[in-house]
This record gives sequence, structure tokens and C-alpha cells, in this order.
Amino acid sequence: MKLNLLFLFVLVYGITLFLHLSILYLFDLPLWEHQLPLSYVSNFVLAASIVWLLLSVFEKNKDQVSFLFMGISLFKFISFFVLFYPAYKADGVVQKMEVLTFFIPYFVGLSLETGILVQKLNKI
Repeated sequence: MKLNLLFLFVLVYGITLFLHLSILYLFDLPLWEHQLPLSYVSNFVLAASIVWLLLSVFEKNKDQVSFLFMGISLFKFISFFVLFYPAYKADGVVQKMEVLTFFIPYFVGLSLETGILVQKLNKI
């Protein structure tokens, strides 16, 4: 992955994490609960890896990128059920904060992936 894309990922995820923690702090909620570090790290690594893979495939076979993107997005969503859902469901109830803790970084990554891919596709 190019250095400027990596910097973009670090910057966007860093700002998002800062805002997330600030809002939790303002509402006097626990800052590091509901697997927050794991959620941000796993979503960051998956999103950055996905963009790197898509850009690598894009150079060789532009026609397959959209199918690969959909397949990887499915894999990314399944990772939620493997990594997070059992811990969130352990008490019998999935709380709103648990859902937000996963889906905020998930959608940040999805937005970055989509935006970068759209930019690349528009240059064709």
C-alpha cells in the first residue's frame, strides 16, 4: 500500500478513535469496554489489507475487483460474528454500546475502502 494511503488510514482511524473516546468520556461511560481496542485494530488491519489487495488485483485484472470486494466484505462481516458476537452475546443481550463499538470502525473502514476503490475506478 502506498505510504499516503497508509497515512490516510492512520489519520482517519486515529481521529475516529479520538472522537469515539471523547464522546464516551463526555457521557461518563467506560472508555475501553466492549472490546474497543480489538475492534479498532482488527477493522484497521482488515480495511488496510483489503485496500492493498484490491489495488494489487486492480492492476492485473480490473474486471474481478468488484467481485473480490463483495467477497471480502462478506468475510469482514463474518469476522464480526467470529470475533465479537460471542463476547457481546455472553450476557444474553447485545447492548447498543457493543454494537456501536464494532460498527463505528467497521463503517469507517468500509467508507475508506469504497472511496479509494471508486476513485481508482473513475480513473479508467
